[in-house]
Amino acid sequence: MRVETIEDVLLPGLNLKVRQLMAVDGNLVVDAAGCGPPGRCPQCERPATRVHSRYWRQISELPVGGRGLIVRLHVRRFFCDQSQCQRRTFVEQVAGLTEPRRRSSPAAQSVMRAVATELGGRPGQRLCAKLRLHGRRTALLAQLVAPPVPARAPRILGIDEFAFRKGRTYGTVLVDVENSRPVDVLPNRETGSVADWLQEHPGAEIVCRDRLMAFTKAIRQAAPDAREVADRWHLLQNLSTAVEKTCRRHRGCLRRPATADAGPPPAAPATPLLDRVRQRHRDVNELAATGLSLSAIGRRLQLDRKTVRRYRHSDLEDLLASAQDRGAGLLDPFTDYVQHRFQAGCTSSMQLYRELIGLGYAGGYHVVNRYVITIRKGTAVPAQAVTPSPRTITSWIMRPQETLRPSASAQLEAVRNACPEITAACDLAWEFTDMARHRQGHQLRDWIQKAEVSGPEAIGVFAGSVRQDLPAVTAGLTLPYSSGAVEGHVNRIKTIKRQMYGRASFTLLRARILLQP
Repeated sequence: MRVETIEDVLLPGLNLKVRQLMAVDGNLVVDAAGCGPPGRCPQCERPATRVHSRYWRQISELPVGGRGLIVRLHVRRFFCDQSQCQRRTFVEQVAGLTEPRRRSSPAAQSVMRAVATELGGRPGQRLCAKLRLHGRRTALLAQLVAPPVPARAPRILGIDEFAFRKGRTYGTVLVDVENSRPVDVLPNRETGSVADWLQEHPGAEIVCRDRLMAFTKAIRQAAPDAREVADRWHLLQNLSTAVEKTCRRHRGCLRRPATADAGPPPAAPATPLLDRVRQRHRDVNELAATGLSLSAIGRRLQLDRKTVRRYRHSDLEDLLASAQDRGAGLLDPFTDYVQHRFQAGCTSSMQLYRELIGLGYAGGYHVVNRYVITIRKGTAVPAQAVTPSPRTITSWIMRPQETLRPSASAQLEAVRNACPEITAACDLAWEFTDMARHRQGHQLRDWIQKAEVSGPEAIGVFAGSVRQDLPAVTAGLTLPYSSGAVEGHVNRIKTIKRQMYGRASFTLLRARILLQP
């Protein structure tokens, strides 16, 4: 039976001779010296023959038995006697324990790199202290080095944007779709940056992307032979937006008065929310008429660029309808009761509010008070038939019909009977979703023609945008590829940012994204 030495137990497989072992402040301190052959010059690789000097190095190793392990290593510095070599001296390295200008062993560095990858700087430092690892915040973050980017792009490349700061600054992540691994991260989403990357890394045969025009231009400039595939999820999302817009525009067909003699509903009342919508619509369009860009208008009005675009390209009636439906509907089931009680002599808003709370009303007092004021003025909206919101109707339309509950199917059928425009939007949405789910891209041209000729305006606009991107959308509805893997990494980036990496430099964030968890 072989008796193992202390070197075999603490530092197995290393050319070391342990001289002393001590316990100091809860750590094990090992005094050792290298016992291997003289090293080779790292520049000319000639073996050393003369010792220049000796000195002590302190190396942190993995903990042993719940105690930190520190190796005090007595190392030799050698002369390099090669006259053509520019290096005069060099230090011996113990393979598996030391590296130039490192205070931790490769094994300890590997653990520290894993801690830094998962937790970051300060949280990682706190964990290392509990694990008896000597890892400070800066040393941990120094372990995060991005892997090299392959010279050629993957065969199936996915491109998508992610937000450094939502609504303000964005970056681009490029993913190998086949292996679901991030390839590189760019500091912006500009066409030029993406095109330069594609030119420097050729080889992409299929590019999966969303419908951002900057990516489309970059692919056509730098990789014209690559086949573009528009992501199906983004297509269905755009279609859902068009269906919801149609439902909002024709909300009058759905929100009929509860009584036949109530007459048409009056115009939208003057509320702070609707007044703000009118004012913003007026300000945005006045500034747009002067020639200012969307970004310039957003800076002047302190609005996000997407908000400015929505106010610039949407009708005022659509914006007002959207504002009315936002958070509305809480009082609708109780308006008939409020009007009946008001006519019976109960004119106190607070008393009516207390009665509604007992009936299950979940809104605020100010909503009830505002409605009572309209009753006093004679401008109250007649009691409306309780109908689902446009967003709810849209969710019913976009969902597979076999998954709907019988009650939802019945309500959807009532909505279809009430409005022919919503019926047309519903039929077209069902046809498009069937194409997406069954990969029937060959039917897309016929669908576009039908939507543009007989579909509602919002659906026709969506069909027109699909026609402009016809090859990529057809490929998206035909081929099995999608941006699902890319979207997964975008969600992972959001998690990484929540771990304080979002406040770090782009270099550190990029390294963390490219290092697989």
